Amino acid sequence: AMDLGWDWRMLASVIYQESRFSIGSSSFRGAQGLMQVMPSTAEHYGIDDLLNPEKNLKAGTKHLKRLQKIFEKAGMDQTELIKFTLAAYNAGEGRIADCRRFAEAKAADSNNWDEIVNLIPLMREDSIIDEPSVKLGKFKGHETIDYVESVLSHYDAFCEICPSGLI
Repeated sequence: AMDLGWDWRMLASVIYQESRFSIGSSSFRGAQGLMQVMPSTAEHYGIDDLLNPEKNLKAGTKHLKRLQKIFEKAGMDQTELIKFTLAAYNAGEGRIADCRRFAEAKAADSNNWDEIVNLIPLMREDSIIDEPSVKLGKFKGHETIDYVESVLSHYDAFCEICPSGLI
């Protein structure tokens, strides 16, 4: 969490959302371990054993850090930075880039997650395919919206359980 500049409870919230702290967890898409890292993502970071908790956390946090750097360049505040990083961790950076470009095309604030959420229903329509700002086509977005909300909700709960942030 320190490598990300995050409160450890936020990173714990991501891990809880991804795997409920189950080391051997895997998804139908092939993601594995505590942070549900895809093997191709792990390979990119030189990680070879996703069921090893330490290696899984290393791969997941390195990936979060890379995603966060993308959004830092946009000059977002810390709250928005975390929301966009979480969204990209869930949906992929390309999907979130599409959302941000589409927001700009609609004269909305591409650095405000709530404005993106309000535009996502338009990205579910067939007409989005003709939108030049969108490269990856239709995006349902339900899972990603729920993901960001759930992680933030878990974070709030962890802050209530451990208000000082100390372990």
